[in-house]
Amino acid sequence: MYSVRRLTTSDRSCFLELRQTALTVNPDDFLVTAAEERAIPRLSIEDALERPDDRNFFLGAFAGEPTMLVAIAGLITSNLSKIRHSGRLTSLFVHPAHRRRGIARILVQRLLDQAVSAGLDSVRLEVVADNRDAVSLYESLGFVAYGREPEAYRMGERAWDLLLMTRDSRT
Repeated sequence: MYSVRRLTTSDRSCFLELRQTALTVNPDDFLVTAAEERAIPRLSIEDALERPDDRNFFLGAFAGEPTMLVAIAGLITSNLSKIRHSGRLTSLFVHPAHRRRGIARILVQRLLDQAVSAGLDSVRLEVVADNRDAVSLYESLGFVAYGREPEAYRMGERAWDLLLMTRDSRT
């Protein structure tokens, strides 16, 4: 059984620990490497932990006794007037020991429900195009591709395309 709730400042250490796990286990799926993120004293996304609101927050799924953070997903929305109508889904990750149990779907659906309640017109995301499981999940939740950024990520000779996806909250 899993419990889902918004993360707060008190969850910072377990959030950062799970982020490091994500960057280590699925390094191809994230913009930064684990080493690069460890060198950043304070992540910009931590604002959503310290001052969460209806348009900027992280959800966490917890399991076990003692309770352990096993999954995260965030909604980040700019305050700039021309783009504040659309949020961005970020940092979705489920610990490998807890995958294939519907946790990612639950987190994203709750995030989308909150986006609608907050009055956002749409939610956008970027996903590595070859991550078929993630793309399938997003499509099943109503996201559609609106573009593809070839070789958006590059490390040495390897390159990854990003699929740009959006979901209209008004329909």
